Amino acid sequence: MKFSSTALVVCAVTSASAFAPASQRTALRSPIVLDMAADGPVKMSRKKRVLKTAGKVAGAAASVALATAGVPSAAMAKTAEVAKAATDTKNIVVGAAAFAGGLAAANFIDFGAVGTPDAATVDAIASAFPGAKKNKDLVKAVKSALDKYDYGSNSIVATSFCADEVNRVLEQDFSEVYDYNFNMGGLAGFPFGGITSFGAMASHIPDGGSCVVVFGPHVGVDSTGKIGTTERRGRAAGGACCGSAVAASGYVASVKSGDADKSDPPKVATDAQQNFVGNMLLPYADDLDKAKDKMTDLPYALYDAQKKMMDTIVAAGAGNVASGKVAVLGGIQINTPPGKSDYFLPLSFEVYDNKGSLVEDISNAVDCGNAKIKA
Repeated sequence: MKFSSTALVVCAVTSASAFAPASQRTALRSPIVLDMAADGPVKMSRKKRVLKTAGKVAGAAASVALATAGVPSAAMAKTAEVAKAATDTKNIVVGAAAFAGGLAAANFIDFGAVGTPDAATVDAIASAFPGAKKNKDLVKAVKSALDKYDYGSNSIVATSFCADEVNRVLEQDFSEVYDYNFNMGGLAGFPFGGITSFGAMASHIPDGGSCVVVFGPHVGVDSTGKIGTTERRGRAAGGACCGSAVAASGYVASVKSGDADKSDPPKVATDAQQNFVGNMLLPYADDLDKAKDKMTDLPYALYDAQKKMMDTIVAAGAGNVASGKVAVLGGIQINTPPGKSDYFLPLSFEVYDNKGSLVEDISNAVDCGNAKIKA
């Protein structure tokens, strides 16, 4: 395929200062950069037209790719219009847009990013989080396990993952199977939405449907196999992942050593979630202090704290589910470099009725691992 000499570059810059003290934070904007190499500087009005047309071309390519894969699409009705728009605008990177559209379609069909991480990343995941599955394999295993409970498109998925943008991928993957995602989570993955959010989610379940709740902390593994950090889209250098968890572990270590006092419950909401993350991690201070690799043991400790919290929420809120079931999957989300498949280590998988009583522990259906750290 012959590509135009014009380069279209769109990049988003995210903040690197999350979890730093408020006085040290630097808010970064998210500029869009457009470089027309063949034509030199381009007026903003034309840039906007080019971007808009490129979006149409990419969207059409994605629709065609979906139709080819057997997925219904409305792309054919717009083919003439998009082709004309592409013809009217010079130097659009048609080849690149088509490639991006096809890639987006493939990702949609195959549950998100499918590229396998570098060997160093894979080896580190296998060593630190044995039993972790690629996102697409996890979703397929969960779907297979819940089919016998009549889960389907009339069911809803609720997640409790960290606010970090890297965690949205798994939510999207599950949403392709169980309709829209209801977000219960906050910093570090704790279900800060609590009983109120669970009740609201339950009232949104389609008639006759059930819900599947997926929760857990996350941890990054970069391309060199280092745990606790990962590369991010559009950034040359990686960063802490999970930043909230790392900050909380530092607080716990300081309290244990006597260098800091335990924080009182917050009186204002400005940074309330981080306060609770740190204090809910305090019972694991001894384990983390003895850990050979704190960044490996940290997500296990967070999972245990979150499991206790989620059990309480489900027991209190299950009665809001009209007639279906409540499946609860807990584990550790593992983020890898951009464009590569993330992983998830399942640690518990249970099905409850709408009275909060355990129907069945189906952990074996997804090969749950060992939580290994408990307070």
